[in-house]
Amino acid sequence: MLKASFFPCKVASLRIVSIRRQNHLKTARTKMELSITRPDDWHLHLRDGELLEAIVSHSSYNFGRAIIMPNLKPPVTKTSEAMAYRESILKALPESSNFTPLMTLYLTDTTTPHEIKLAKESGVVFAVKLYPAGATTNSQHGVTDLFGKCLPVLEEMVLQNMPLLVHGEVTSPDVDVFDREKVFIDEVLSPLIRKFPRLKVVMEHITTTDAVKFVDSCDDGFVAATVTPQHIALNRNSLFQGGLQPHSYCLPVLKRETHSRPFKPSIYSESFLTFAYFFWSRVQMHNTLL
Repeated sequence: MLKASFFPCKVASLRIVSIRRQNHLKTARTKMELSITRPDDWHLHLRDGELLEAIVSHSSYNFGRAIIMPNLKPPVTKTSEAMAYRESILKALPESSNFTPLMTLYLTDTTTPHEIKLAKESGVVFAVKLYPAGATTNSQHGVTDLFGKCLPVLEEMVLQNMPLLVHGEVTSPDVDVFDREKVFIDEVLSPLIRKFPRLKVVMEHITTTDAVKFVDSCDDGFVAATVTPQHIALNRNSLFQGGLQPHSYCLPVLKRETHSRPFKPSIYSESFLTFAYFFWSRVQMHNTLL
């Protein structure tokens, strides 16, 4: 069983979506009605410029809120930049939208504790994103020395109750691409949690049973995870069936079926959160929120 993220939730303010259909297969016409809380997207890349304007209307139509990823060019490393980016998002929304972007900062080797204080005080920045340098798209400005240069920032994040969102892969060329998540857990994440047991951490888009077991082994309310639909539905065979399939490629890369299978029963548990890059609804959310 996985645990959900820890972001403020105003359930009363979220719209309720009603789905109605007529069942024409029965002699007596019956109506089925399903009411669900409007979902949130816990990992959204809106980019900026023309891409932002093209994407945001679709996300805002389907979701009430979203955690906005900061890996733009250049990245969103300052609270002032996050606030400006938020204004750009709000301006690009349809006029009737009540979509709420929850902003994040891009962690670097030069991020300061003072910046974390500013982020918390802003009321619009809700987390800090850790990209190991070179791990994924626009991550070249990411962290190279987490336990050295970033140590004072991590200490301040504990004090400010600011969650750390993690792209959980090592980048060493000596590590097999299919083993990068497990090695990250062993060499980075486990030591991080031991050093900062009160730091709230979300391991994003997990892909392995190793991650499932690790998150489950941690204290409730401090370590959580998200998973994508493609990592539930597909495995690494999907990359090569009938030739190379580029649309099945994403980072973190797909793993064996033995890794994707454990996600499937977990997504129906009361404490599991599912997110997508496009359209995917929250299944259930554990009540361990800020």
